[in-house]
Amino acid sequence: MAFEVYYFLDHRERNPVKEFVISLPRNERTKYFAYLAALSHEGPNLKRPMADYLGSGIYELRPKSNRIFYFFFLKDKIVILHAIKKKTDKIPKEDLAICQRRKVIVEVYQKLEKARIREDA
Repeated sequence: MAFEVYYFLDHRERNPVKEFVISLPRNERTKYFAYLAALSHEGPNLKRPMADYLGSGIYELRPKSNRIFYFFFLKDKIVILHAIKKKTDKIPKEDLAICQRRKVIVEVYQKLEKARIREDA
């Protein structure tokens, strides 16, 4: 089963994760899109070292030192919520709080943008 991938949109219709990804060096962007393609195909079966479950319904993609946070929505959708450049061993609590807030916003308002799985798409 292939999962559809969506990005969270903020109240201004901005896509903060897409902005983060665009700012990455080309090799890191390429790795991100490879991990995103794997996530789309494997869904919750994607495991370490590529992905991990953090709790409270939040997962992370782990390309290099970047962390891309997501959750599963309405059975066959993956929503990308937040992204950071990881600088410490633990994910900062503030970033997990951002994920939780955005997850609630998506569940209530369903403001999403469909993701392209390939960089050149």
